Amino acid sequence: MVFLTGLLPASCHKSVPVQKTAPPAVVAAGTNSADRYLGEISLTNHNETSFRLKSGENCTLTPKLLDSHNLQITLAIETKNDYGETHDFSVIQVVGQPGKPFEVAVDDLKVCFTPRLIEQR
Repeated sequence: MVFLTGLLPASCHKSVPVQKTAPPAVVAAGTNSADRYLGEISLTNHNETSFRLKSGENCTLTPKLLDSHNLQITLAIETKNDYGETHDFSVIQVVGQPGKPFEVAVDDLKVCFTPRLIEQR
């Protein structure tokens, strides 16, 4: 009996399911091959800018100036069903430079934009 109890903890283990992760965001400067070309977007440090893409996704950009040359942008893309409930929601963060074009891929959607940071007064 003691022998069997000693084997019991060794034979039990918790299996962890493999989680599927989203593909990483891709940032490529200077290209214009995106599905959605947004053009130049004026952003204010730490303030959200939201708009709707032509295909129905809601897009929110939140900039954070890291230093005098680098800008971190949090990009959130949300789609809703016919009842107004969130269907898909993706958030990524990318780092680049103000005034330089970004091409960002989120799942199968690619957006291209040029952030222009304006100062708060």
